[in-house]
Amino acid sequence: MRKRVAALLEVLGVYLTGSFLSARVADLLVRWHLVSAQNPFDLLSAHTTNSELLVASQQMFLRLMIRYGSYFVLIIPIGYWYRRRGPAAYGVTRAGRSWNALILAGLGTACLTQWPVLVHTLVDAVHPLGAMAPWRQAFFDMSWRRWQFWLFAGIISYALVPILEELLFRGYYQRRLAEDWGDGPAVIGTACFFTLAHKQYLIANAYNVTMVMSLFCMAIGLGIIFAWTRSLVPSIIAHALINIPMRPFWQGVLLVAFVIGVCFAWREGIRALAVLRNARFVT
Repeated sequence: MRKRVAALLEVLGVYLTGSFLSARVADLLVRWHLVSAQNPFDLLSAHTTNSELLVASQQMFLRLMIRYGSYFVLIIPIGYWYRRRGPAAYGVTRAGRSWNALILAGLGTACLTQWPVLVHTLVDAVHPLGAMAPWRQAFFDMSWRRWQFWLFAGIISYALVPILEELLFRGYYQRRLAEDWGDGPAVIGTACFFTLAHKQYLIANAYNVTMVMSLFCMAIGLGIIFAWTRSLVPSIIAHALINIPMRPFWQGVLLVAFVIGVCFAWREGIRALAVLRNARFVT
């Protein structure tokens, strides 16, 4: 029990201390005029210009590096103390599997666990479920026919954020909890933590309630595939795939592809569920 409490305290301590450190570093860089005091999301509107998107992209990249860098400034020394050393200790490894196997695992995970997000967004496109965060509404309302949009989207959505979030949530939080709680509690606990960390969905209406539920299902799937493969490659692939901005037509096409993919992936998905019974994280 002491080890379990210590794992929880370590994870919570890293989260709270990292958040505090991130805010202090950001304030310092604002004073040095290296980072803008304005939130990059405040630059977004339905009529955001190309130059505004480039500024928002630069500022968002810097803020994300500060935020996640602050966590890993704490995580790496703690991990070194506990002999968690090198990239493989955080899932940055193939774990003895082929690239083809890891890519297929990522695609299978997307098919099996991410269809609720697609169903949610398609229902909202036909029958609006409620207001979303203002910056998200502006993101969807602006023109997508320019490379500046896709650069910004890559930073906040499908390219950079999946890597950073998987490194933190699965590579550190889940692994650390699994060491003393086992894979099952670690997957569920990290999924709760991951879901609540997306504060843009913590708005009381039908859109955000159903989005939180869908996000939780997705997080469970990402946690299971990491526990099964011991590699972040599949979870990053699945995470990035669902984060690609799409219009309703292409979301419908992807949903059909997911349904077809389920026919091929469900057996392996059932096998992967066996990791939830693991008593401890074993490499």
